Amino acid sequence: MTKTQAGRAMVGVGRRLKALRMAVRPRLTQGAVAEALGKSQKLVSLMEMGGQLPTDHQVMTMLNLYGVDEAIQLDVLAQIREARASQAVWWDEYIAHLPRSLVKLIELEDTATKISIATGGLVPFPFQTEKYMRDVDEFGFGEVGAERLTVQHAVRMRRQEIVTRAEGPVVVDALLSEAALRAQVGGAPAMREQVERIIEMAALPNVTVRVIPFAAGAAAASQVNLTILDFPNPHDPGVATMDTGTGVAILDDPKEVRARRRRFDYLSRKALSSTESVELMRSASKEYL
Repeated sequence: MTKTQAGRAMVGVGRRLKALRMAVRPRLTQGAVAEALGKSQKLVSLMEMGGQLPTDHQVMTMLNLYGVDEAIQLDVLAQIREARASQAVWWDEYIAHLPRSLVKLIELEDTATKISIATGGLVPFPFQTEKYMRDVDEFGFGEVGAERLTVQHAVRMRRQEIVTRAEGPVVVDALLSEAALRAQVGGAPAMREQVERIIEMAALPNVTVRVIPFAAGAAAASQVNLTILDFPNPHDPGVATMDTGTGVAILDDPKEVRARRRRFDYLSRKALSSTESVELMRSASKEYL
């Protein structure tokens, strides 16, 4: 098992168990599963989020409750065995310095197949240069101290690797306001480097970048910060995330996720095409000469 596979294994089990539960009709709640296990709903939630693997007895109780056939049972059990044998993941070395919500987000990002991001006046994190990142963080979080900022930057740079990794790079659909191209974060030379980085990333086959122009009005002025993660199982509704300022809120209620998908779709309709967006970015880059 490679390091990347190991990082995805535990959360992958949780996502699969959740998808199997949600496929049952009438739908089973986490509370009903907890009752069958003789455990708390909090434990079922923790397992579905990938925070804890079920025991063999627990997983068989769950799979029997879900009515899955023997082939699926064997496959899930094999998946859990692989997760138990997982090696350490790259973020282990930083884990003491990170809020638990961010660790969970990193785990989810690592197992996601697609990430949809909409930002207002900031460049989406997968495309940020180190200079841009440092200037943004030092403005917003300068009081946390130099050591913690160094850790945050290192983690952010490592998180970006999900886009360019050789094995299963994540698909990224990104929307950003024209304001993100015009605000001179770090000065003109730094912004030229930043805009050119976005253009470079937009050329990757797994990346789509579209700009919401100033002409779109309120959609371009919005300070939206929206991320939706999708996973391999087609029955998985995905999760949405929201930056709370002190951590990350992870929303896995299907209604919450659908509401944010509608928001993303609305912003998509206000954005330029990919080709038009690259043209606008090239124009912005020349202004920083």
